[in-house]
Amino acid sequence: MMKHLPTRWIRLAGVVVAAAVIAAVATHRIDMAAVHRYAARLNGGVAFALLVILPLTGFPASVVHVAAGVRFGVGRGLLLVGISIGIQLLASYAIARRWGGRLDRWVGPLRRRIPAQARASVAVLAVLIPGAPFAAVNYALPLVGVPLRTYLLCCWPLHLLRATITVTLGGESAGFTPLRLAVLGGYAVLLVTASGWAYRQLRRRLGDPSPAEGDRTQPV
Repeated sequence: MMKHLPTRWIRLAGVVVAAAVIAAVATHRIDMAAVHRYAARLNGGVAFALLVILPLTGFPASVVHVAAGVRFGVGRGLLLVGISIGIQLLASYAIARRWGGRLDRWVGPLRRRIPAQARASVAVLAVLIPGAPFAAVNYALPLVGVPLRTYLLCCWPLHLLRATITVTLGGESAGFTPLRLAVLGGYAVLLVTASGWAYRQLRRRLGDPSPAEGDRTQPV
């Protein structure tokens, strides 16, 4: 089975495992109980405002989601992260549609190449790209013509699914055990591998449509 898995996905899984090991070492070197006590003193409204605003400016969402787990815990953190992602998607869509016309010279040709029936696949592909910046994905999809309903249905659950790792990492950081780290690391590897498989399948299905194919009307 492993020989059929692309090298880049094996490397990425290795990075995830290494990150889990680093997290384990860090929890022994950093007084995580003190970090959680400090986070608990941070005003909840301010923390949520930062959770919403920082990723819109390009700040790494993964870092903010870890902080949300530390401040609010896993359950409440995931709920608030889910709400924040919904707000960010709506705001990103509005911003891109309001001021994105200035970029039409560059994105217009790409938008015309994407058939209407392929826009959902394009949205899913963009979210699944390993390492793709959260804000860049959210701003780019409206620019290439992905409708709001498709944008929300594809991006919201996938962003939240990926956030479960970082929020859990923050929420459990005060009480990590080798077993918890192993479970979290295994889940991260499973999610990365599943994302890689879905990414390849969607790329194969989407292909690289030519402008003529993008303009062709589907038979009724």
